[in-house]
Amino acid sequence: MSGSRSTEPESTEDGRLSPELIGVAVGVLTVPVFAYLGLELFGDPAFGAFVGLVIGLGIFLSAPAFMADDEEQSDATATPVAIGDRLRQFHRTAAGLALPPAGVLLFSWRLVPGASLLSVLVIPVITAVIYVSLAVLLPQQFS
Repeated sequence: MSGSRSTEPESTEDGRLSPELIGVAVGVLTVPVFAYLGLELFGDPAFGAFVGLVIGLGIFLSAPAFMADDEEQSDATATPVAIGDRLRQFHRTAAGLALPPAGVLLFSWRLVPGASLLSVLVIPVITAVIYVSLAVLLPQQFS
């Protein structure tokens, strides 16, 4: 025991679970839930698992930003970033908030009888619009 701090992301210094680990756990649990819903509603557990994966990935990406302490997120010395630079960088929270609506739209597409394939092609466009708008509007501390 050298007294050095562990570099593992499983827990924080005071024994609490890290936000990343909680995001992974909740994100992983959505896959079997939606696989079961896909099996019951459509007879297709693979489709439900895919929707659960999309929603779970969104939860994994966005949960740590909302669970972090204000002291961890605030950076008084941060300089403002231009909008073009924000769009060139990956914004984790914006992606995390854009993916669950995409999964819900994909799942609801299967619920509507007679929905065309064209309507499923609109889902990535809607997801991209949500991502770009949130990447610009969310504070830089959430990226």
